[in-house]
Amino acid sequence: MPLSDHVREWVSPQASMVEGVLRLDAQAIRHRPLTLDASLTLRALAITAMMIGAFWTARETFARGGIRTVIRAVCWAGLIVSIVAIAMRYTTPTLLYGIWPSADGKTQVYGPFVNRDHMGTWLVLAIPLAVGYLAAGIVRRGSTVDAMDAISLWIGGAVCAMLAALVASTSRSATVGVAVAAIVGAVLATNRHGARSRKWLLAAAVAAVLVFVSIPVSSQLLAKFDQLKDNATGGRRQIWIETLPIIHDFALAGTGLGTYRMTMLVYQRTEREILFNTAHDEYLQLAAEGGMLVGIPLLLAACALIAAIARRLRDDTSSGFWIRAGAVASLAGITTQNIWEIGLRMPANGLLFAVVCAVAVYGPQAARPEDTAADSWNSRGRKRTGGRREE
Repeated sequence: MPLSDHVREWVSPQASMVEGVLRLDAQAIRHRPLTLDASLTLRALAITAMMIGAFWTARETFARGGIRTVIRAVCWAGLIVSIVAIAMRYTTPTLLYGIWPSADGKTQVYGPFVNRDHMGTWLVLAIPLAVGYLAAGIVRRGSTVDAMDAISLWIGGAVCAMLAALVASTSRSATVGVAVAAIVGAVLATNRHGARSRKWLLAAAVAAVLVFVSIPVSSQLLAKFDQLKDNATGGRRQIWIETLPIIHDFALAGTGLGTYRMTMLVYQRTEREILFNTAHDEYLQLAAEGGMLVGIPLLLAACALIAAIARRLRDDTSSGFWIRAGAVASLAGITTQNIWEIGLRMPANGLLFAVVCAVAVYGPQAARPEDTAADSWNSRGRKRTGGRREE
């Protein structure tokens, strides 16, 4: 939305300075929007709208059913992509799917993502969700043996493949995210079933350790963690420090969603051989690009989401609690990974994040008056409800 120079100068006083550096025609333009680049912000808003639409659609759909079908689809995708990613890592590491080269022809890609940390984001979301599906099956059928049907077996295989792909990525942020998700899932399981859940937790921990030690590249991942002794932020400290002046200068309205990279062309002070194109911290980047204009609504939305999740977890007494708990663990893992990455900005990750949020907060659909009036007893003594017959 274009604003007059007077209003824009009051809301975002440093915008003119940045544009004066980046644009030759900066002084000739009048009635400009708050964002430093409208096209980049429109793209970011389009992705955001897609995520919101996916969330609302999934939440309403899950209220009617089909949640297990969606999770099985996620597991199929995870199984296939994980196998392909691992295979391509050791055969054509610079080719996307073994076909398309990376931008410079030298950067290593991983699976369908150019950045291995971004695929790690997808795996952090998918793995706890799949584990929750398996736990729900065990609870619903009463024992582990009864729950081990063909579907559960291949989903268990998908979980192992996704864990292997996560380790092979050597992404520290994704590994920490999955670890946090496991801790949150264990806490939820203990609160619900106490001592009875310990054997499941022990079995899951043993399986995860076996998958980890069976992958040769796991030693490389451990070595990367060992490097943190010298640099606790993983090399991101300087990026974070140079992001703070942007947050200070654009505190009210930000620079505009999607404009961090171009703003850093002005604000970066270290060697320019490498451009800081992302803040490597979702929260800092949102503060820089959105300011209070975006940050305050997001904070309120996060509080509302947490309250809704807590209410659903408390009220859910079905076996579906475990699927919901898996989604909550996914969200805990991804909010932790976001301290070091911005993987949710990838559209594929954003869509899965929206679906996971919907799994965490969906509830049974309230019966509408017309639906209640339509219920009737047929001649065989059966009541028809929502298109299904009940004895």
